[in-house]
This record gives sequence, structure tokens and C-alpha cells, in this order.
Amino acid sequence: MGRVKPVVLNLIKTLILPIGILLLFMILARIIGKSGFGSWASIRMIAQQTMIGACIALAMTCNLINNRWDFSVGLIVVLSVIISAPIAESLHIGAPGLLMITIIAAVILSLINAVVYLLIRVPTLVVSIGTMIAYESVALVWRGGSGAKISDTAMLIFGRSPWIFALGILAGLVFYMLFSKTRFGYNVRALAGNQALAVSTGIKEKRNLLSCYILSGILLGCAATMNLSVSGIVQAPIKFNGAMGMMFEAFPAVFIGLYLSRYTNLAFGTFVGTFTIKLLMAGMLSLGIPASMQTFGIGIFLVVFLAVTSNQAKIGEYRRKRTRLHKLSGA
Repeated sequence: MGRVKPVVLNLIKTLILPIGILLLFMILARIIGKSGFGSWASIRMIAQQTMIGACIALAMTCNLINNRWDFSVGLIVVLSVIISAPIAESLHIGAPGLLMITIIAAVILSLINAVVYLLIRVPTLVVSIGTMIAYESVALVWRGGSGAKISDTAMLIFGRSPWIFALGILAGLVFYMLFSKTRFGYNVRALAGNQALAVSTGIKEKRNLLSCYILSGILLGCAATMNLSVSGIVQAPIKFNGAMGMMFEAFPAVFIGLYLSRYTNLAFGTFVGTFTIKLLMAGMLSLGIPASMQTFGIGIFLVVFLAVTSNQAKIGEYRRKRTRLHKLSGA
């Protein structure tokens, strides 16, 4: 019983944010006469979108905690299926074949980022912006910029229940096992804590970096397959940084997941963080808030979340001081 209580308490702390946002927008939607938000159908759709977003967020996590910013993840999601879809359809290899070829394409694109960074040693932020522009150009000229389209519905099972959940959860379990239970994950955390000290103990920083980008590519390949399978169509970006929205939606989920990792494992925390962001977006949409303002709303939410979580010690000290002053004034 003594062990069960902390587990239940940590689970409550982990889930209180998405539950609070869900209840808030359900109340607001009812007030203005919008009854669709909060229904089982809407929650199921949000959960399906969470599988895609969580894979993108997890793909960014290992690099982000090591201060490696990758702005090209959205383009990798788009370009990998633009490359793989016609190949998979022409070979008639079904949904598993589409998944494998997409993962291979995403891993190659992700490794290009890693190799360029290792060769020129400029900040990954600069490298990823450069490769992002290059990938976008390739997407616009590949097969005449027609994007990716699959008409065979049998190849699109990873966009429907239960397969989209099976693939998303499997990707999360792979990340959890690698990050929490292997030497790779230990090295990632050690390098994030103190890179110089970690290298001095024998950890191979370059090898770990390449492994991080390979894992990122695998997860992005899963996200790309699910993203294509939802509708069967992925359009090539029609303007500069057209796929960056995927990355900016994933960033808050990463930060939420990192914070929630004190109560649960990082993989589950990131899924909860992604679900929270998807709830926030769906809630704003149900209130009639335009897309441009939704991005603004997510930005404000992230700033407030980081401000509160980063200053919890100060907030706690302020509350203790107020309590002491209240007791003194009452005496």
C-alpha cells in the first residue's frame, strides 16, 4: 500500500494538466453553445493526432536535451514519404513495406544533418536551417512537386485505429527502452549533464550523436507514415518553411515531457505533453479562434508553463513566507 500511494500521486500530477485543459475548454464550449468539443469522437481524433505529434517530439528529445536544435524535422516528415510513397506503391509491398522504406529515407535525411554538423562544426541550429531549405527544395522538385499520394487503402492502415495507436505506442516503447534501459540512454543523459566530464570518462560523443540522429530518423519515419496514412496525401511545401508548424507544435510537448519526467518516464510524459498541446489546439478551434491566433495561444501557454515550472522553488518560498506572515499577524 505504501508503494501504491506515490505511484497514484505521481499519475495524478502527470495527468492533471491535460484533464484541466479538457475541462476548461469543455466549459467554455458549452458557454458559447459549442457542443462538439469533448465528445468521444473528438477525443479519439485528438488521440490519433497525438501519436504523430508524440513521435516527432520524441525524435527531437535526445538532441534537444544536448542543446542540438533541429529545425528540419518537419521537412524530414514530409520529404521521407514523398520519396518512399511512389517506391512502395510501385513495388506493391503494402503498409509494412511503406513503413520500412519511409523509416530508411527519414534515417538517411536525419544522418545528413549529423554528418554535416560533424564535418563543419557550426551550431546545429544553423545546420538544420540549411538542410531544411535543401529538403524543401528537393520536395518541390521531386516528381514535379506533386507530393505523395497513395490510392490503395490497404497501404494506409497506419492512419486508422487500431494500427495508428499500435505504431505510435510501439515507437514510444522503443524510445523508452533505449533511453531508460540501455547504455545509449545513459550516455545521452550523461552528455546532457556535463559533456566534458562524460567524454573524459570514455563516452564516445560522436558515436552517441550519430545514434541520436538515427533514433530521430526512425521516429520521424513512423510519424511520416502515420501522417501520410491519415489521408493518403501529403503535399509538398508550397512556401518557405511550410512544414515548420510540425516542429513548433512538438517543441512545447518536449518541454512538458521533460518536466513531467520527474513524475513518470520521459516517453509517457512526452505523450501526455503532446496530448495536452493537441487538446489546446482543438479547444481553441472549437471556440472559433483562427489558426494564426492558435499559434499565438500555444506560444503564450508555453511561456506561462515554463515560467511557472522554472520558478516553482521561488513560488513555494513565497507561499511559505505568506503563511508565516499570516500566522504572525493572526497571533
